[in-house]
Amino acid sequence: MRLDAILRAHEFMKVERPPELWEADTEDVDFIPLLGEMIVAALQPGTEPADLTLNASNVVVEEDEDTEGAPRAGPGEYVAVTVSGPGDWSSDRSWVPTSESAPPAFRSLGPALLRARARWAYGRALPTASSLTVFFSRLLR
Repeated sequence: MRLDAILRAHEFMKVERPPELWEADTEDVDFIPLLGEMIVAALQPGTEPADLTLNASNVVVEEDEDTEGAPRAGPGEYVAVTVSGPGDWSSDRSWVPTSESAPPAFRSLGPALLRARARWAYGRALPTASSLTVFFSRLLR
């Protein structure tokens, strides 16, 4: 799926993206509801959509011998989509499709993550902001 039109449709937020964004292995009918859930999670009291940032990135994950700890994306090429904004609304947690239970930041997102074929997701809580990031496999044609 090409994300260009979806990113343009969300210009009410700050949008960041590379000049050439890879295609993501997902479908718009599954991705759009997930993105909506991510935006809703970021809209805390007093936060406006214009306060949020929507970022799409090409990501290459190399082989890593340290496989202990939190779930993470395996080696490969991915398209990462992040919604970030002010406030403390996320946590430093991660999710993979085989996770038995979703961390608090992902409880409402779990079904949407699975439908959209997300490969990995993680939340970050920074001193003045939070974020949710979802990885999708790169679609190769």
